[in-house]
Amino acid sequence: MSNTVELNRRVGDLVAEDFRNAHVFSHFGIDFCCGGGRTLLAACQRANAEATAVIEALQQLKRSGETQNQLAQLSLPDLIDHIEQTHHQYVRQTAPLLLEYAEKMVRAHGDKYEEIKPIAGWIRALITDLLPHLQKEEQVLFPAIRALSQGDHSNSCFGTIDNPIHAMEYEHEEAGQILQQLRQLTQNYQPPAYACTTWKVCYATLAAFEQDLFAHIHLENNLLFPKTLHLA
Repeated sequence: MSNTVELNRRVGDLVAEDFRNAHVFSHFGIDFCCGGGRTLLAACQRANAEATAVIEALQQLKRSGETQNQLAQLSLPDLIDHIEQTHHQYVRQTAPLLLEYAEKMVRAHGDKYEEIKPIAGWIRALITDLLPHLQKEEQVLFPAIRALSQGDHSNSCFGTIDNPIHAMEYEHEEAGQILQQLRQLTQNYQPPAYACTTWKVCYATLAAFEQDLFAHIHLENNLLFPKTLHLA
């Protein structure tokens, strides 16, 4: 569908078609409730939002949905491989960068701007929680799920598979709470006008890290774990 056609569609119709579009509109300050009768072009103009950016966000969401449908068809071992190779690898690659940026920000601005040290502290807390979490999944839970998918129901080291799954879900919730603190402290990852380059890069990296982590947790909580429990 062309951008022109999309821009001529009503905002309310786009939300009715896929409720996730509402999240995109909220991000850009577009009224999809009372203003649902406006065309997307008119709604963008009213919200001073760049129409091409809104269209790209909607299309990216659609592509993401198609990818999710493909992932839902994977076997448990293949889904685990995807999670490890995509999301676990991303965390391990990005975590040292976030720690480096946080340390630089503390050294350069920690005494002048009061929000810097708490932000750095929460970044350290997030990484400190996540790295052992990945190891527990890779060394304990994922091997057990692979075995279960092959018909092995022993799992004698931790009882039923429910136990490690619930433990990982709890740790996912903790990570989400830390991200909520970071989002509040960073004003939704919007750097102030006086921010230096490292500051800006840190916020942008955090925003991308959050997006990847939410996708990561979604795959485990809503695809991998339910499919595993269905086999148990």
